[in-house]
Amino acid sequence: MPKVSEEYMRSRRAELVAAARAVFMQKGYQQASMSEVIAASGLSAGAIYNHFSGKTEIMAAAARVDLSQFEVRSDELPWEFVERCLVTLQADEQLTRFLAITWGEAVTVPEVAEVVDEQLGLLRSRVVASYRAWAATELDFSPSELETWLQMLGSAVLSVLTGFVVQASTVRNFNAESYFEFARTILRQA
Repeated sequence: MPKVSEEYMRSRRAELVAAARAVFMQKGYQQASMSEVIAASGLSAGAIYNHFSGKTEIMAAAARVDLSQFEVRSDELPWEFVERCLVTLQADEQLTRFLAITWGEAVTVPEVAEVVDEQLGLLRSRVVASYRAWAATELDFSPSELETWLQMLGSAVLSVLTGFVVQASTVRNFNAESYFEFARTILRQA
């Protein structure tokens, strides 16, 4: 039997995660069955279990989203970075909905919670990094005051971003423009 390359295995695993994510988007994590995930992948159960030990492992892999579109740019002010994140979330309704579904699942599935915690932590650290350079030159803080302020601001901005996801996904007649105005007011008063 020919040896399968590592690249092929990664590619196949990514296809399986994409198929599972589509099923989770449609049915939610808990309502989705392994038979539905297997059918969506077009592979056999054996092929799935060559890559994943079970549904929980697939759920954790699916929960890991690509955050590259939320990178800090050196040419933007910190609040412009956050506004760009909000615009990205507004433009990608599937991502926003998937994040809300995943965060809900994180409450009861530790493996998903671990991924969500890691990814929100990364996003928060990017927010803090974007404000750090600006604050060091624009605000009159001692080093310890700056750290305290950045930790507070990181939490506040993360709340703005996660709040958008939750409201855009759950509030009927959600008004994104009003939310953006709220966010701009908060972010620029920092």
